[in-house]
Amino acid sequence: MATSAASTHSAAETFDVLIVGAGLSGVDAAYRIQTDCPGKSYAVLEARDAIGGTWDLFRYPGIRSDSDMYTLGFPFRPWQGDQAIAGGEAIRDYIVDTAAEFGIDRHIRFQTRVVRAAWSSAEARWTVEVERAGRAERMTCRFLYMGSGYYDYAAGFTPSFAGLAEFTGRVVHPQHWPDDLDWTGKRVVVIGSGATAVTLVPSLAEKAAHVTMLQRSPTYIVSRPSQDGFARAAHRVLPKSLADAATKWKSVGLGIATYAYARKKPDRMKALILKGVRAQLPDNYEIERDFEPRYAPWDQRICLVPDADLFEAMRGGKAAIVTDHITRFTEGGIALESGRELPADIVVTATGLVMRLMGGVELVVDGKVVDPADRLIYKGMSLSGVPNLALAFGYTNASWTLKCDLSARYFCRLIRHMDTHGYTACTPTLDDPSVTAEPMLGFTSGYVQRANAILPNQGSKAPWKVHQNYALDLAALKFGKLEDGTMHFGRVGQGASANTAALPLPASPAPRSAVRVGTMAAAAAVATVGGLALFAKLTERRIERMVPADGRFVEVDGRRMHYLDQGQGPTLLMIHGLAGQMRNFSYALLERLATDHRVILLDRPGSGYSAPGATANVRAQAAQVARFIEALGLERPLVVGHSLGGAVALALALDHPEAVSGLALIAPLTQPMDTVPSAFDPLAIMSPVARRAVAWTLATPAALLAGEKGAKAAFSPEPVPSDFAVRGGGALVARPGNFEAASADLVAANDDLPAMVARQT
Repeated sequence: MATSAASTHSAAETFDVLIVGAGLSGVDAAYRIQTDCPGKSYAVLEARDAIGGTWDLFRYPGIRSDSDMYTLGFPFRPWQGDQAIAGGEAIRDYIVDTAAEFGIDRHIRFQTRVVRAAWSSAEARWTVEVERAGRAERMTCRFLYMGSGYYDYAAGFTPSFAGLAEFTGRVVHPQHWPDDLDWTGKRVVVIGSGATAVTLVPSLAEKAAHVTMLQRSPTYIVSRPSQDGFARAAHRVLPKSLADAATKWKSVGLGIATYAYARKKPDRMKALILKGVRAQLPDNYEIERDFEPRYAPWDQRICLVPDADLFEAMRGGKAAIVTDHITRFTEGGIALESGRELPADIVVTATGLVMRLMGGVELVVDGKVVDPADRLIYKGMSLSGVPNLALAFGYTNASWTLKCDLSARYFCRLIRHMDTHGYTACTPTLDDPSVTAEPMLGFTSGYVQRANAILPNQGSKAPWKVHQNYALDLAALKFGKLEDGTMHFGRVGQGASANTAALPLPASPAPRSAVRVGTMAAAAAVATVGGLALFAKLTERRIERMVPADGRFVEVDGRRMHYLDQGQGPTLLMIHGLAGQMRNFSYALLERLATDHRVILLDRPGSGYSAPGATANVRAQAAQVARFIEALGLERPLVVGHSLGGAVALALALDHPEAVSGLALIAPLTQPMDTVPSAFDPLAIMSPVARRAVAWTLATPAALLAGEKGAKAAFSPEPVPSDFAVRGGGALVARPGNFEAASADLVAANDDLPAMVARQT
């Protein structure tokens, strides 16, 4: 399996993209490739014989998500229902169904284990060596996406225990739960204190005689309802797409707020967590012994128990926690340092994972083996000095899928950018000597400490810094420059230009983030809403730098209207459609038309950089356009209207016939809408108060994540141009004011159309 990448590829299958792993991140990446990069060939290589990754591998009793499904689920197919904490089987079915719904399952090669991937700069492609059904095969691709996780699927981590051979009972690891194991009426000891242990204990306690969770030291445990009341309420009062976004961003905001609060005020967070535990257990229980860790909250991942099921099992006498150290196994159980012996018929070693980055795939760049531990990770998704490669690596303090989806979408941005400019390679390159290496993960958990030897490092500053913050990453990966001076682009034969030097690790961890709030409840509520509003404002400023006002302003009825005036000849006045602005026309038509016409492009009231009018209905907008024509002294222009702009143009001709010489309507809205097109469903908010609230909280992140949906509907069946967000002004719809105006336009569209239709007939 050590064949050179430069060998002949005559027998190798060739793809644009190869994705390794058919779990959550692999299926997500496949969806993004086939939707954001249509026409690119791809295959998903899965070592096992099933879809689902972790959620298919782990089958132990009670397995469930340890984060809410509204953020763990796919953003393009949101989790349905109010069951926020879901069981493993339901999650596995959800992944399988998603793959089937979008035809991703037809691209999966099962029982195909990737062994080695070698990059050739001379050929600008990867040669991927795989084992399939005992045979060695080879594939080639331009881009490689590793969605195979960070642990070994073959076996979990089990420490060495003295006397284990003497034990007459059965020992199992949760990673490979035996189908024939019957714990009915048995005494079970679960060794461990992490998420797997606290999940197993209440589930096993339903049938076992008794279950003991044996831990060397406590972990933080927080209870929350398995059903999400907010999700239920949101879906009653908001359009589905907005309700999905509201539920997701509620979870994201709460996560960011509580994490920031924990890092700034660890003692207060600890007190709040322990207060919640005390409320679940008898007054005389020694909480500090079994539930107060020696470390601060979020130095390790906090364990989540839905509906307090662990505490319920403890209160009912079916389960207990013992904090002690193991001396040795005995014939009938486990001897502890305290002198106590725990009797056991079954011992479950919930002691963690064996770390194995990228499934143990050997990476080679131009003949040199790459050790990920010697590299820095770029934007949390690529390795320094390794071309055309992305890693799916999720958050440690939030749902895995949140970051993986951002990484997949950024990967697709890179591919489109390279196609546009004729590049064949993109390589994150460390050129800044002031960047120092820091551990990629700041956790003190045992599995993380064991992983330090194989994980790449993060850098001391962007773009090498790993934020662990979804809002920051969303802004950076959605709008960040692709050609940022760190990502080097090249063409065939230019090499990888990689700096492979390892950097020293710091002696102390990075400083903790800060947020000032009074209580945990205030932190969650205020920081969620305030954080979203701040994110909207900062994103608005960023968008305005990307897409500045490039025309002139004129005041009409005390309100500024933005327009562009170019060319000479007969006058054309062009009015854009719903959720658009004048760059929709300047993108492809302006220069052609301005050769022999005077072309005036107008931002409708509330759109682009024009101020909103007194009302948003069609005839009111037409009246304002008529006064705009008068203010500019235009001699009866030919008015071109697209979509909703067509309705405004028609109202202008009906109500102000002296102002226009004729109409040219492009796919105009001329009939009342019975249903809202799905692409514009998020805009259908009837209440002005709710519209304003959504505009300054959910609209911006929702538009960043799903804004291309409307553009695709507008351009279909043609693809959306890669530069439409800037040159075509598409990014402006993510500004809160533009969203609010577009929503008002949509809701008011039917106010005047019935009467206008009657006048035409």
